[in-house]
Amino acid sequence: MQKKKNVKLHFLQQFIDILFLIIFFLIYLKLQYQYFWTEKYPLEKIPTYFELLKSHYKALFLFIMIWFIIAKNVSLYDIVRRVKFVDILKKIIYQILYFSIVVFAISGLKTSDLFSPQLGIAYILTLFIFDLISRLLIFIYYRKLHIKGQDLSNILVIDENDNTNRFIDLLVERKDLGIRLFKKIEKKDISTDKDSLLFFGKEFRAYISENQIEKIFISQKGDIDKKLINLITQLSETNLLSVSYIPDSIYNGITELKVVYIDTLPILEVKRFPLDLKFNQLIKNIFDIVFSSLVCVFLLSWLYPIIALLIYLDSKGPILFIQKRNGLNGVEFDCYKFRTMRASKYNSIKATERNDPRVTKIGKFLRKTSFDELPQFINVLKGEMSIVGPRPHMVSQDQYYRDIINRYNLRHYVKPGITGLSQVKGYRGAIDSDEDMEKRIRTDVYYVRNWSYLLDFQIIYLTIMLVIKGDDNAI
Repeated sequence: MQKKKNVKLHFLQQFIDILFLIIFFLIYLKLQYQYFWTEKYPLEKIPTYFELLKSHYKALFLFIMIWFIIAKNVSLYDIVRRVKFVDILKKIIYQILYFSIVVFAISGLKTSDLFSPQLGIAYILTLFIFDLISRLLIFIYYRKLHIKGQDLSNILVIDENDNTNRFIDLLVERKDLGIRLFKKIEKKDISTDKDSLLFFGKEFRAYISENQIEKIFISQKGDIDKKLINLITQLSETNLLSVSYIPDSIYNGITELKVVYIDTLPILEVKRFPLDLKFNQLIKNIFDIVFSSLVCVFLLSWLYPIIALLIYLDSKGPILFIQKRNGLNGVEFDCYKFRTMRASKYNSIKATERNDPRVTKIGKFLRKTSFDELPQFINVLKGEMSIVGPRPHMVSQDQYYRDIINRYNLRHYVKPGITGLSQVKGYRGAIDSDEDMEKRIRTDVYYVRNWSYLLDFQIIYLTIMLVIKGDDNAI
């Protein structure tokens, strides 16, 4: 049933895209004849839409064909549950960028322009906007269905490790993912009868068919015998059931595995982190410099003196609080903040607590609005920090947590940020337990492994919203 719905959605998206592509092709083509006619001889009359279609059907057919060739390569119509809208947006951007090259190339190859440069850009932007809106509406529609407990995908979780219950708790908490745990299957629930595999005494194929199971998640390094796990995997593939694995550690060193072949032998190759690529580093650094320069010129230039005066009038001490933090590759640097506490020799070694008596009146406001972090744009210009990245911790915290939280130091693989994924996810403020820090590190590790331009823009947008609304987790 679910697969039929996915097929319908697949063709619905394709139909909508073809419809938009044809309609706006004819609209802008008519505008071309009506307002952007470039030939020396005058037009006797403006052609009708039917006449335009009859004259330019070859170019239109070529547009449609190339649109779907590009869509196939960027996986535009692949339907994947638990997908984030930022991933959909990324596919749309790639689709439109590649398609725009084709539009201008075909237009330029004709004896007379198919579209003028202005109309060509307008055509591309219109397709982008309508493509974005249509997918956003579909995304919101299915998200609401999932939250109501409808249209959910049944899954099985096989075996158990340290992360299995975390995964199950996540499914319960995040119904919008569209995934429902049908059953957690342990070693005692599995048996064999001759060559048949049984779940709760029922043959494997019959069990998954009757319960409409769509996917199996296998916990790595659990209690079930390896031969049984291999049999489950084999039968799943035979019954066209996809299999995923829950790792025994969320901090393992694997980023993403890619299958490559040496002759006919498959080899798993570990893919690099996104910011290993020099081009990505360059683009991120350019954005950091440009963004920080604009903030310093148009915001800090007048706001700095005002905040400095308020701090001076509120309590004695320096305007800036300068503290050693660990940066890229663990190298220490001087991190700048507006001083929000009364001067004390313990400020550099003792973390902020809830209702901390050291925080001044103006300091509470600066922390609530995150204005205390503004001087760190200077750190960005010095190349010590980035706009977005894992927040830099106190040196004493780094020394403590790197020994008790696995993969902690992976956060030093990139420059620390003024804001980060942990902050917009709500993992900021007081650290009341090791679990609080573990949530931060888990989010930081995700950022390092999954960095993208769109992820950075999303974090910046969410940070601005937090500053406007006020962050309840800020202390």
